[in-house]
Amino acid sequence: MDQPIEILASNPVYMAVAVVLAIIILLGIIKKLIKLVMVVSAILVLWVAYMVYTGQEVNIESAQKSYETAKETVIEAVSTAGEKAKKSAVEKMEEKTKENLDKLLPKKD
Repeated sequence: MDQPIEILASNPVYMAVAVVLAIIILLGIIKKLIKLVMVVSAILVLWVAYMVYTGQEVNIESAQKSYETAKETVIEAVSTAGEKAKKSAVEKMEEKTKENLDKLLPKKD
């Protein structure tokens, strides 16, 4: 595991590629989170509008409870997505590093 890190640290081109990949992954996760927040907000607004339209009282405790469960779900989804993205990035980086090392240092048979 130390060898790929040393290769990344010693070669600025590999480091730049790794940084760009990390930024792309991070932006993708942020983009998905923003969409999720927008959808949850829209559902909340529609729910409140429905409650007002039907003449029912908007129960604040119920809304807070729904908010807390949605918050927990989002936090869980973010942590899971982050772990998957990290694992995927590490696997791809190791694979590409191995391919490049095999090209640079052919095996002697």
